[in-house]
Amino acid sequence: MPDALHLVTLGTVLVVTLALGVCVHELLHLVPLSFTDAEYTVSVLPDAGESALQNAVTGGLVRVEIAHVPDSTPDWVLRVAALLPVLLALPLALVLAGLLPNPIAGGDHAGTVALVALTGCGLPSPADWSVVWYGADLAED
Repeated sequence: MPDALHLVTLGTVLVVTLALGVCVHELLHLVPLSFTDAEYTVSVLPDAGESALQNAVTGGLVRVEIAHVPDSTPDWVLRVAALLPVLLALPLALVLAGLLPNPIAGGDHAGTVALVALTGCGLPSPADWSVVWYGADLAED
């Protein structure tokens, strides 16, 4: 049975990986949009009226708000922007391909927790899927 320090360490790895992974997820949406004339804002710890911990749990550490996407922006750019955070699952794919060491097989509990948490951060949100399926049609509504 793992001792308390080990469990605290795993919990810390989980929370830190999730916090950083969610921030990277949001920022990855902006990579394709940065090549267009899209207008967006990035807020770190938005809603400053709340405590930092409460905000991190309820609203995220980073908020990306897209104000305007030019009509000339190709639909595929919007779809790529919505799906780009899937790249956070790349470490898992590399482990499965045998190109990175497998933390599960090696008994590395912290590495396993970080790998699973990072992969989870790469999952598209319902809003991301909406952009993938409907693209620029959302901007017209």
